[in-house]
Amino acid sequence: MKVDLFLALVRSGLYERPLAAEELASVRAATDADWAAILKVARQQTVLGQLYQALFQLPNDVRPPEAIVTALMSDALRAVRHAYAAATASQDLVERLRAAGLAPVVMKGVSVAAFYRHPEFRTAGDIDIYLPASEIKQAAALLDESAVSPDGSRTGRFEGVAVDLHDRYFDLHCGTRKLPAVGTPEATLLMLSAHILKHAIGPGVGLRQLCDMTMACRGLARSFDPTRLREIFRRTGTLRWNRLLFSFLVDWLGLDESLYAKLFGTARVASAPLLDIILEGGNFGHYAATRRDTIAAGAAHRKRDTLRRFLHRLPFSLRFAPRETLATIWTLIQGNLRRSR
Repeated sequence: MKVDLFLALVRSGLYERPLAAEELASVRAATDADWAAILKVARQQTVLGQLYQALFQLPNDVRPPEAIVTALMSDALRAVRHAYAAATASQDLVERLRAAGLAPVVMKGVSVAAFYRHPEFRTAGDIDIYLPASEIKQAAALLDESAVSPDGSRTGRFEGVAVDLHDRYFDLHCGTRKLPAVGTPEATLLMLSAHILKHAIGPGVGLRQLCDMTMACRGLARSFDPTRLREIFRRTGTLRWNRLLFSFLVDWLGLDESLYAKLFGTARVASAPLLDIILEGGNFGHYAATRRDTIAAGAAHRKRDTLRRFLHRLPFSLRFAPRETLATIWTLIQGNLRRSR
């Protein structure tokens, strides 16, 4: 698969901008097999909406094969319907929770979609809601088929859409005094960054989450304080990780270099290690070799596979987020010890 061409198309769709001359030349040279591979990876990375939008930036005489266009349109429209369903269910659920006297905060996907020019073209997943721990049980009563997931969150469905209720806003192992207040721009960016890190050092992470981070950075560029955000990264032990993450966003997803410079200076980090992880497994690592068979085999096999992937990533994890990696290992050990008693 032509990685540079795929990422150029994703950028074009994200910003609704025509391709550069050299990128357009690559499109003209693409074969049917190249387009089939690009569509497959777009599905795995859950960026079908961005690829679909990129089609409208191509000149009239440059089109993918008709079969690819038809398949992409079908996939994109299916994603749009789910995005609308998720947005509607999220709004209804928040209203129900607030009417019950609770204080929900929508996080991750549905909330980040607002930063996109066309939110409906962002592939929606679960609805993630943050609530104080004391409110989780009451909130779960409003869901269908509520259950406790391995990470301690409550899961269920609402109006046919999967919902996760979290009592932690940040996927980080550090004291609350080091964390920004929920609802601030800095908190939103730290939450998204930490979520990507959690999956990057574990089963894997897909390009959609990196697109989310890019669009949030652009949408909040005039709202957050770069000096304060950098200090938050330092206090939470994620400064090195965020140098890598933001370098990736500049290199591959078109984030403004001046924003990076305000945070970290002009020197960037080679982003290839993160790109390798993204391409290896796709959306949350689901498309890595053997992962689908492992998930189907049951919880025990899935846990072993997750552990294997976690250990496989240790050189990367210890290089870019040593404190968080060691804390995660300890948390996993404690969790398994408790479940074995």
